[in-house]
Amino acid sequence: MRSTLMAQYFAAAFMVLSLSAAASVVINEMELNPPEGGVDWIEIYNPDNESVDISGWTAEITDGSWVGKLPAVPAGTILPAKGFYVFNGQSSWNHNDGGYSTLYNAAGEEIDKTANRQDSMNNDFTYGRHPDGHDTNTDGDWAWAPPPRVNQIYAKEE
Repeated sequence: MRSTLMAQYFAAAFMVLSLSAAASVVINEMELNPPEGGVDWIEIYNPDNESVDISGWTAEITDGSWVGKLPAVPAGTILPAKGFYVFNGQSSWNHNDGGYSTLYNAAGEEIDKTANRQDSMNNDFTYGRHPDGHDTNTDGDWAWAPPPRVNQIYAKEE
């Protein structure tokens, strides 16, 4: 009986730690109006020192009544500490050059949401947090930046 209670305690503790790390994952950068032939995309970032299982997570871009749903993260995908993951949209998407992005966990709960942004330039400039993962829930977290940075650590499928 005691070993069963200990096992349940450790399982619950692990779950709480996993959930707290997942709560820190943020939308880090987004392309809302790519150049010809490009796609809209959302990059997420894990600022914590713990890995997070992002299997089944989804994201979407909303521009007025238009909603672009990005494909769910494949099963077994782990976002490492200080790691990045990119959701890619479709080249056929056609909307009004802006909007906001929302990130959901596998249970459909909102993890992060950006403010509405406009991008009428049709170029490689993106909105991104500066520095990566900076999150004070203010516009000061975001910068209009030249072509996307090449990030070094990406999520991996196990």
